[in-house]
Amino acid sequence: MNRYVIKLKKMGNTKYISHLDTMRTLHRAIRRAGLPLTYSKGFNPHPSISFASPLSVGIESLAEYLDVEFDSVLNENDILEKINLSMPLGLEALKVIPINKKMPTCMAATYASKYEIKLKYTEKDKIEEAINTIVNSREIIKIKKTKSGEKSVNIREMIFDLKLKNIEKNYFVVECIVLTSNSGSLSPDVIAEILKESVALGVPVVKRTEMYTKINNELVPIDEFFSRM
Repeated sequence: MNRYVIKLKKMGNTKYISHLDTMRTLHRAIRRAGLPLTYSKGFNPHPSISFASPLSVGIESLAEYLDVEFDSVLNENDILEKINLSMPLGLEALKVIPINKKMPTCMAATYASKYEIKLKYTEKDKIEEAINTIVNSREIIKIKKTKSGEKSVNIREMIFDLKLKNIEKNYFVVECIVLTSNSGSLSPDVIAEILKESVALGVPVVKRTEMYTKINNELVPIDEFFSRM
């Protein structure tokens, strides 16, 4: 078993591919590339591929991370080249990192995600005020659905950063970093809905731009974390 972390870009029409279909697409690409993918043992073997955090349909991404295991040691540049030759338009492997067997999975390491959210504005002059209201709030209570039912959650604790990136004609773009972990996560759509209560309207255009782990209270990009080790 030889472990690798792969960083992917998912852009254009591939954002409409579901997480399950994305997994199938990657599985087929790796098989077409002739790479010795590891499979689980048993009656119904599964390919050893797992994502850090499934991406919702309709969201583009510059930073998708997955764990892959191969039966033999491979050169990371060869993996990158061969996979990309087999990928559909819009999906691209950006980086391959060999990792130690004892290191955590991408899913276990992930703590936060950075997103860009693009929205139409209703009042240009009040955009920054609306963002500051969120940032300066101690509590933003929302109802979240859980396996045991609905409960009130203070989502402000899940927002680590929120700022205005730029204002375009009829649109504005905010950048946010939100919790994405096994203990809980916040969808960027929730931030969009809050902004739509005051200065925005329409369907948000969302793009994930990075994913992070947390080390000594510092957010470190996933690829940087694994490259250090």
